[in-house]
Amino acid sequence: MAREPGSAGRPKASSRGTIEEAAAELFLEQSYSGTTIEEITQRAGVSRATFFNYFESKSDLLWIDADRAIERLSECLASGMRVGDAIARAASEVGAERVPLAVSQAEVMGTREELVASGFARVARVTALIRSALANEWVEERDSLAVNVRANALAGAVIAAWGAWIRGGVDRSTLLEYTHDALALVQLEQ
Repeated sequence: MAREPGSAGRPKASSRGTIEEAAAELFLEQSYSGTTIEEITQRAGVSRATFFNYFESKSDLLWIDADRAIERLSECLASGMRVGDAIARAASEVGAERVPLAVSQAEVMGTREELVASGFARVARVTALIRSALANEWVEERDSLAVNVRANALAGAVIAAWGAWIRGGVDRSTLLEYTHDALALVQLEQ
């Protein structure tokens, strides 16, 4: 296919996807810690600058789909959607084929330590997003213990659902189903 005049380099969507695939291959072949950003960019056929256009760090490659879901949750909450509905919408948009290899294959890829280290920031972001939205919903109780407890319970349910979904194997149901089940367990399904 011919390129448009003035366009240079690999198409953006292709570059990101190629980097993701190259990283997954290398993590499986030689482990996460045994793989450098330079090796990823070389395998992907992109520059180091291109890598950093998409990812702030190598650990961001472990969280691609989780970060997309968190961003979607943020967008839904910013649009005024109720918390339970926003969580469900974000979960519904994660396809069954998108189980993160870095988590499901943590032993093979050697990602367990980095997942723990870099995962905390994502858990904290989910909790903060939910807490902020609940504070807006419960204006009269904005700084209350109830808002904090509910935000942490909801975030915990979301994280537990994500983990159960990943461990579900080939017969897993959708992330949305796991999410509904987890929210029901904390009696907060909306």
